[in-house]
Amino acid sequence: MEIDELILTGTAWVVEGKLPSEALLARARQGLGNAPSFLLSTGPMGEGNKGADAALVLQQQGCAAVIAPAFAWPFFRFCLNIGLPPLTVWEAGEIRMGDRLRVDVNGQVVKNLSSGARYPIRGLSELYVAILACGGMGGYIRALLAERQLATPPQREDSAC
Repeated sequence: MEIDELILTGTAWVVEGKLPSEALLARARQGLGNAPSFLLSTGPMGEGNKGADAALVLQQQGCAAVIAPAFAWPFFRFCLNIGLPPLTVWEAGEIRMGDRLRVDVNGQVVKNLSSGARYPIRGLSELYVAILACGGMGGYIRALLAERQLATPPQREDSAC
């Protein structure tokens, strides 16, 4: 499967400290301003039982990616499924509100265009990059099926199945 290049640009919308899913959902409903933008937390993001709702609202509000030093696994997984990049950047606390960012998902780096700093994206496997490049799990599965041209084999009349 050929993976499209996934490069995003936008403005950082920073929330200081830990961002549980309930608070994340409330902030997402407030809107993110000018899209595309990146929601950035300086602490862990997405813990709690509203992670899926929060990810959907963020995506609907035009959030291009979520960036944090750590994510709750269910929130991370749901973001991948819907194609909202969850980017683990340990140095997220160095990025300030309003900084212009360029995110190269394939190259696994976030460049702060305002300061010139570069931050590595951690823990984003080739599989995760492929899923995100396809717009989420549904697009990834469709691409795999198209690539492999999976079809049901014809049934033989004498088959016991």
